[in-house]
Amino acid sequence: MNFNNLLAHRNQCQACRLKKCLQAGMNKDAVQNERQPRSTAHVSLDSINVDTKKEHLATTQELTSSDAYSSVICRPLVTSSVNTSAAMQPCSNPNNNHRFMVSLLTAETCAKLEPEDVEENIDVTTNDSERDRTPFGSCTSPYSSSCSESVYETAARLLFMSVKWAKNLPLFAHLPFRDQVILLEEAWSEMFLLCAIQWSLPMDSCPLLSLPDVSPTQQTKTSLPTADLQILEEVFSRFKALAVDPTEFACLKAIVLFKPETRSLKDPEQVENLQDQSQVLLGQHIHSLYPNQSARFGRLLLLLPSLHFVSSEKVEQLFFHRTIGSTPMEKLLCDMFKN
Repeated sequence: MNFNNLLAHRNQCQACRLKKCLQAGMNKDAVQNERQPRSTAHVSLDSINVDTKKEHLATTQELTSSDAYSSVICRPLVTSSVNTSAAMQPCSNPNNNHRFMVSLLTAETCAKLEPEDVEENIDVTTNDSERDRTPFGSCTSPYSSSCSESVYETAARLLFMSVKWAKNLPLFAHLPFRDQVILLEEAWSEMFLLCAIQWSLPMDSCPLLSLPDVSPTQQTKTSLPTADLQILEEVFSRFKALAVDPTEFACLKAIVLFKPETRSLKDPEQVENLQDQSQVLLGQHIHSLYPNQSARFGRLLLLLPSLHFVSSEKVEQLFFHRTIGSTPMEKLLCDMFKN
């Protein structure tokens, strides 16, 4: 190299510095390549030497040891990007399946509401004290004004129950908070309808679908509300025909809640794992309780798309517009979730 033109910079000559380093006995393989600015430096995954076999063994021991017996329920399944593949195989562990099932059913029990639960979160009024004894208000005429209040308050109670159910799932609580909010915003309508159907299955029809006449103001904002209610009634009939049991409802709600394809999720892999667990548990439950109904699992999963026959916007307009007015559903869900 010609130093006559670079006298001011000869101390920065990398070739000379490398030569002196090698003369001093430094390891050639340990010499760094040309530095990059901190903001543009990129670490290639191929350059990370990880003993995946050892990593998998360590994770497997952690999940199966007696000290970590409650690993699936008591802490997140995905702890790092390195051991994700190992940690996302809890379905093969019967103990984990049992605990996840207990988690779903415990959340179901914890989600039962007291009358004051909704009143603290949604401004609703009622004159029917008998309604508190059953999930749906009992009134002689579904088109009377008092029944109108009953139906809309019942809808608010069922929505709050759905949010409360999700909050009581330990694995849901372990997700990033933003993911929890996004999943609720995406699935609230399906969870609300599943909850409404579940509570009304012993009846001949779903009382929530017996809405009073829609006001002219509301009619302008909803297209054919009567037709929408008829569609929901058909959906209700399909669930009733299969006589879906509480455990199946819990699994179905978990399946619609944990949607890994939801946009903007921070941890979609974990969400996919939880949805997989929910489906596995549903299949095991059906195999155990309904061994002669080989098609039941598929029929239940095929019922879920019917919950989209009426859009979430129309469900909001039908059941919550009178209660929340112009308040965005996202804000209502966030308030429910925080409380």
